[in-house]
Amino acid sequence: MIVNKIVNRIGRHLLLTRHTINKEMALMLKSILDLLFPPRCRICKKVASDPICESCAGSFMRIAGNLCTKCGKPCLREVSMCRDCSGKTLYFTCARSGGSYAGALKDAIRHLKYKNGKKLAPHLARFASKAAAEFIDDISAIAFVPLTAQKEAKRGYNQSHLIAQELAAIYNKPLYRGLIKIKNTPDQNKLGLIERSKNVKGAFELNLPIKGKILLVDDVYTTGSTVNECAQQLIKGGAEEVFVLTVARTPLGGT
Repeated sequence: MIVNKIVNRIGRHLLLTRHTINKEMALMLKSILDLLFPPRCRICKKVASDPICESCAGSFMRIAGNLCTKCGKPCLREVSMCRDCSGKTLYFTCARSGGSYAGALKDAIRHLKYKNGKKLAPHLARFASKAAAEFIDDISAIAFVPLTAQKEAKRGYNQSHLIAQELAAIYNKPLYRGLIKIKNTPDQNKLGLIERSKNVKGAFELNLPIKGKILLVDDVYTTGSTVNECAQQLIKGGAEEVFVLTVARTPLGGT
């Protein structure tokens, strides 16, 4: 019995020593690689410790001032429904966005979506999170605009899922994964404004029950067609209300 205890202690010591050596070697290798190939900002390409340097992050144009209280569009004066919302049946209570889809913020979102920029998701989520302050306390769960299984497999990830996952951690809210996309559709950014609503009609459904007030997350708000279609499905499935949060929005027409 004494011999067995000694052998077990020696075994544990060797495992710990091996783990420590492997960890130290990994840190050493990383230091060498950082020296030879220093990490750079994904936007301006300057040497930076984070995927987005302070200069680029500081240049994000945050949306502030007078808004359409429904869709969150910047307006000359506060309105309850702007020209972009007028005449539409909107299933979400309100939508808010972190900033304008321009400059470094636009570049960051495009890197996240199309250039395997997954490391940008935490930074973009933190930036967007401030725009949800007015309703986040009442939120029961966080959902996200899904991709089809085929498109997600091709890209390797869903950028809206990554952002929502970060927001769920920030707000300590559960992540709802039951909203799915069942129809392959052309990319919205390749279509005219009128075609977008038709393009996503019937493209989403729920495969899990839902209740309470839901925060729906996407990367960019343009016409709101995609988030509105998703919000309709969430409401039909049992959600009490749906609030929309996007990292950015594309400005459209006037007030």
